[in-house]
Amino acid sequence: MVLVHARALLSSTTSEGVTTYVPADYHDPETILAEAAETLDFDQPVAVMFMGVMGYEPDLAVVRSIVARVMDATASGSHLVLWDGTDTSPEVVSGADRLAQSGGVPYILRSPEQLASCFEGLTLVEPGLVPIPLWRPEPDAEAIDAYGAVARKP
Repeated sequence: MVLVHARALLSSTTSEGVTTYVPADYHDPETILAEAAETLDFDQPVAVMFMGVMGYEPDLAVVRSIVARVMDATASGSHLVLWDGTDTSPEVVSGADRLAQSGGVPYILRSPEQLASCFEGLTLVEPGLVPIPLWRPEPDAEAIDAYGAVARKP
């Protein structure tokens, strides 16, 4: 259903550029990269975004491998944007456990240190890996149990 809707919405090119949809899972970065290369020029910097999805992969080594494989294909000056849920409060950990026990898709909460390992070899943009509402905070922003960062490929 998502693919049909995306094809209908994303079928045009404007003066601002082109948008496309890649029907692939992040576990298959080679397919994503090959199809994205039909639209993007990987000789120029691009932005790679993993926004709250890596918790669905239980193995941190697999997550790191996916991120590394995609970033390896990008040019110097490209950026990685990644945020995910963290295990930084007992209430959130308990909620994730209850969700999985009720039959929901398990979501793996990681420590900020584990998420930081996804940025290996990249240069973090200030303020670094922090709770996402604090990355560019509004005056009364409150921390939540999800950390994120932006990093530049040297």
